[in-house]
Amino acid sequence: MIDTRPISLTDAQWDLVLATAHLAPNFTVQEFDDVHAVLIRAHSALRHNLPENDERRLDAITGISLWPVANSRNDDFLLSVTLAPGCTLQSDLIDMSELKDATAAPATGWSAIRTVLTRLIAERNKLCEAFALSALEFDGLTGYAEHRGVDPTDLFDTVHDTASAHAADMNNEGLGAQIPYLIEQNGRRATRNLIDEIAAAATD
Repeated sequence: MIDTRPISLTDAQWDLVLATAHLAPNFTVQEFDDVHAVLIRAHSALRHNLPENDERRLDAITGISLWPVANSRNDDFLLSVTLAPGCTLQSDLIDMSELKDATAAPATGWSAIRTVLTRLIAERNKLCEAFALSALEFDGLTGYAEHRGVDPTDLFDTVHDTASAHAADMNNEGLGAQIPYLIEQNGRRATRNLIDEIAAAATD
C-alpha cells in the first residue's frame, strides 16, 4: 500500500532535529547546499539514528529528496518524494530566493532550520495530496481513504451493517432478488446446484 498521508512534526521531533542539527547558530540559507544540509540532518535525527520502536521516528522523512537544477541562476531546486519502488513524485521548481528571504536576519539559526524543514514537508504533503486525488479520479475512493489515514478495520462495522441491510432487502423481495444475486456471486451453475440441494433436502 502506498502511504500518502500528510506528515507533520511533533514538539519532541522538532526538539530532536534542532538538538542534533549541528549547524551554525547564525545559520541562514544562501545556496542549495544549505537547504540540503537541513534535510539530511532531519533524515538522520528522525530516521537513521532512532530505533524502530522510538515514537519520534518518522520513516516517511527519508522519502524526501532534493535536486539542484542545472543552469539555475537562483540556485532553485526540485523536491521529489519516493512513495514506493517505481513511484516517485516531483515538485515544481522551488524558488530559492523565498527561502533566503525567510531565513534572513533576525530569523536565523534554529528559526531558519525550522522554516526550511517546514517548507520541505509542506511541499511533500502537497505532492502526496495531488497523488491521492489522482488516485481518487482513476481508482475510486480507495486512494483517498488511504490518504486520509483510514484503516481497513475502521470500516469493518460499516461494511457488515451495509451488507446485512442489503441482504435483508433482497430476502424481503423474494426469489426474484435472491436468485440473480446468487448468480452474480457464485455463477449460474453453482446456483442451480444449490437450488437442487435445497429442493432435495426439503423432500427428505
